[in-house]
Amino acid sequence: MSVPQIQDDPSVIEPTFQELRQTFLSQKTKSLAYRKTQLRNLLRGLTEMEQEFHKALELDLKCSPFISFMTSYKITVSEIEHTLKNLDQWVKARPLDTTVLSGPAKTYLKPEPYGVALVMSAWNYPLFTAIPPFAQALAAGNCVVLKPSELAPHTSNCILKLFNNYMDKSAYRCIEGQVQVSINITKLPWGLIIFTGSPEKGKLVAKAASENLVPCILELGGKSPTVVDSDANLENAALRVTQGRFLNAGQTCVACDYLFVHKSIKAEFIKKLKEKIILFYGEDPQKSNDYNRIVNCQSTERLASLLNPEDHKGQIIIGGKFDISDKYIAPTLIDQPSLESRVMKEEIFGPILPILEFTDIQTVVQFINDRPNPLALYYFGSKHAQLFEEQTSSGSYSINDAIFQLTNPNLPFGGVGNSGSGKYHGLAGFDSCSHLKPVFNKLPINTFPFSARYPPYTETKQSTLKVLFATAQFNQSTGIKWSLAIIALIILSKFSFNSDLQQKARFLLSQLQTKFSNL
Repeated sequence: MSVPQIQDDPSVIEPTFQELRQTFLSQKTKSLAYRKTQLRNLLRGLTEMEQEFHKALELDLKCSPFISFMTSYKITVSEIEHTLKNLDQWVKARPLDTTVLSGPAKTYLKPEPYGVALVMSAWNYPLFTAIPPFAQALAAGNCVVLKPSELAPHTSNCILKLFNNYMDKSAYRCIEGQVQVSINITKLPWGLIIFTGSPEKGKLVAKAASENLVPCILELGGKSPTVVDSDANLENAALRVTQGRFLNAGQTCVACDYLFVHKSIKAEFIKKLKEKIILFYGEDPQKSNDYNRIVNCQSTERLASLLNPEDHKGQIIIGGKFDISDKYIAPTLIDQPSLESRVMKEEIFGPILPILEFTDIQTVVQFINDRPNPLALYYFGSKHAQLFEEQTSSGSYSINDAIFQLTNPNLPFGGVGNSGSGKYHGLAGFDSCSHLKPVFNKLPINTFPFSARYPPYTETKQSTLKVLFATAQFNQSTGIKWSLAIIALIILSKFSFNSDLQQKARFLLSQLQTKFSNL
């Protein structure tokens, strides 16, 4: 089957943006009923086009239908279903307390859409990095343009068909394109940009967005460290590290990028890793239906160059084979590569796993902290789990598992520092696609003591304001509770038939009087 040709026509961008801008200004997409209808249309389209997406992912990345179902289709559908299930609650105003100084007033956060959002997806999971962020921007009430990755052209074509056949074209549009479209599309004054890709490309997107002060959600990847401690369950760690590195032929933004293994268990753990690679993919992974291919020949050549022993200066334990024409790199373990080698300096983004050993856990913490913040950090064991949680920074932190944090729609997903900014998935994603507008609704009461805020500031007003500022830490709800308590104590002190209770009430009132006189 021939590879579809993706047109690269930047002239379509501006008219599309202006059309969607007018739709947004009409208030159409702010309707909750409208948003839910569009999300249901999206689900219906994904259901009816499921087999087309499986075929597209097979052609783009040689995914088997089940791998496509597991790693792309089902989690995409689940994300949208989760959004639909919770949207009624997410869109509600979120009440906040008001201080006595600021009140009497009602304050709350009102989620509102940014405007016209741009979603730019990645090629490694061309469905999952496109549709869930699009759905969250839609759910927040934005109009949305989606720019799929041209490096997964079959999936890009399917997404275009999905939009054309199931979505409201006046509010949601898919624009295919290559380099020129990618460059020019970020120059417009979008309400929000959601980008998934490399840190290098993310910096270019952020720079272009800064010209219009456009907020960005950037999911950028990086080298995600994996630590296997001396008390780790080695069977569990071997299973999950093998999957966490070699799923999708290592082309996963949160893949285990390199290993630190405690010296005391390193030999046994490497043995188990080799066993799991063979268990998962057979003696010849090139023949396995469960082992994907690299996205294109250029990327395959880059990965093959990392296997050069003169560069990595380590020992290849298993793998090391490649076939450029088949876009195949064998699952590979490299023991003790040079820290100056490309496999230890670049994000690998392929099925190559460097292995380092350690004895002092603090040297591992220092190693991680000396490098850019990773998108994920994985720890296998228990005795130092809290240490890594508290002393390192990463987009996410997983203990005794790898990559499966992405399957939890309640858990925010995103980077920090060099690995990105902002979050999506679940409520955090909805909030990232929304402006949480603070609303302050104050009663029009200007009698004393509220009139003390206005000049001229007489001695009485000054004294009143000093008291109000001194009570600024008290909220209205707290003030109401105190008022009710004081009223109850006054009643008890004057009208209680129980003399002991009356005496206690008078004592508490005197204590309160002393407290407030000292403010």
